[in-house]
Order: sequence, then structure tokens, then C-alpha cells
Amino acid sequence: MLEQLKVHFKDALLINEQTEKMDDYEWFYTKQGDQIGILKNALTEREKQLLSIFFVPMAHLHRLFTKEELAWYRFFVQGDYTQLRLLSNHAPSYRFIQFQTNQSTVDKDHFREAVEGLFQEKVIMIWEQEHRGIIVEKKQEETEHRLPFIEMIDALSSDFYITLHVFIGQTHSYDADLYRRFCLEKQYFELAQTYIPTQTVYTIEDVLPIIFIHHHPELETIQHSLSFMKTIDNDLLETVKVFLQCNLNVSLAAKKLYMHRNSLQYRIDKFIEKTGIDIKHFKGAAAMYLAILLKEYMKK
Repeated sequence: MLEQLKVHFKDALLINEQTEKMDDYEWFYTKQGDQIGILKNALTEREKQLLSIFFVPMAHLHRLFTKEELAWYRFFVQGDYTQLRLLSNHAPSYRFIQFQTNQSTVDKDHFREAVEGLFQEKVIMIWEQEHRGIIVEKKQEETEHRLPFIEMIDALSSDFYITLHVFIGQTHSYDADLYRRFCLEKQYFELAQTYIPTQTVYTIEDVLPIIFIHHHPELETIQHSLSFMKTIDNDLLETVKVFLQCNLNVSLAAKKLYMHRNSLQYRIDKFIEKTGIDIKHFKGAAAMYLAILLKEYMKK
């Protein structure tokens, strides 16, 4: 097949070759792991469709993948373990950090270098789509570093003038169930962006309450339990929400709300008096946080 392509496309064909004008080519990969580029102006739409039957299209390729990157790309995009199993340097576990930018003008090579510089160990970054990608972090069982992700995301957003949303996955063992776990976390990321759009960094603890709500069979019944919230004005409800998101820290919440600490304390007491729900303690705070999430979910 490759020999026939060489004859047909001649100088318009690249096989495992780097070029300064990667965007001028349509890229495909073969089952053997070869990366094929064909000049767009030498390729008809019909030919592109036929090639997509025999090879797998590679979207948004800005440089040739390494063998390891190609294996992970096939895993994420196609769910194909073939090349991944052939790698000899597997870690016992992996963590997938999914990200999405608000624009496609990011210099992907510079962005990758910046991301790699934030981690102590080598990571792999794969662009799944023009705006979306995955960072593959190898995890050794005996070491666990808690990275300051919020500060890291803020730094990247500032340096590249972008809005960046990130889902930090859990650590998963390298086994046959890995792709299913990745797909679930991909769904979690989409849920988080839909129902918590103002947040930029998400973890499983942010998404779990939404998952419970999203898949609950008696949503309409539960909605009746929120009737008490109709008596609470939106400003007070927003104040309570920020207080809960700040882990019941009055000083931090007051700072975020540009409000005096005593004024916030007065509003919290007013809410408790009106609803009978003591949000200063865990049980009341947890219940009210779920109620707010449910209210916003039903609204959307």
C-alpha cells in the first residue's frame, strides 16, 4: 500500500518525516505505526475518504509523534491497545490530567515545554482535539507528590493568555480496564464543565455530587424538597455557595465576596435562622451544597 502511495503522490507524500509546514499536510497513521503526510492541495476529498478507510486520520498534528506518544494517541482516540502493549517502559500506574483551552492559537510546542517543566518526572502530552488534550503522568507506587495544580494552571493561563480548564484524574493501575476508566473521567470532565463552569480545576470530589444527581431516577421527587429555597433571594444563596466552596472559612469567603467578615457572618446567621439548616457544621453544609448543585442542575 505504501509503495502505491509513493507512486501516486510522489513528492507530495511524507512517511515518518518531519517538516516545518505540518499544517499543509493531511496526516494518517498505519497499523504498523507509520505516520503518513500528504499535501492537502494534492489530495481530493474522495481520496481523503478512501485513505481514512485504510488508515486512521491524525488531526492537528504539529510534529511527528514519538513511538510512545503515538501509542498513547491511538489509545485515547481509538481505544487501541496494540502499540501501547509493545512499550517496554510501563509504570505500575498512571494518572490522566485532561485539559481544555478556550482558543486554538496556542503554540503547542511551547505549551508542551511549559507543562513538562511543571512536573518533577517526565510526562507525555497528547492533543486529542484542537482545544483538548491529555497529560499522561507515570505514577510509581512508592512515591506520591501532591502538586499545586491551581497555582500551576493560573501560571499557564497567565503565560499563554488563555482560559484553561483541567480535570485531575485518579491514579489507575495499568491493566485491561484502563481505557474504560479514562472514558469515565472524560465524562466527568464534561459534566464538571457543564455544571461548574466558573471553576477551572476539577477533581473527583467536585464531580461525585453531580454524578449522583445526574443519574438519580427520582429527580423530580427530590426537587420538591427544595421548595424552601424559593424563599431565599439569589444574593444570599450565592453568598452561602461561596462560603461552602471556601470550606466554611469566613475570612476567605469574605475576601472572595469583597465583603467585611462581620457582614458575611450576619448573612450566614440570617440564612440559618430562615432555613433551620446550620451550614457552619459539616452535616448542614454538605446537605446545602448538594441542594445548591441540584437547583443549578435542574435549572440547566
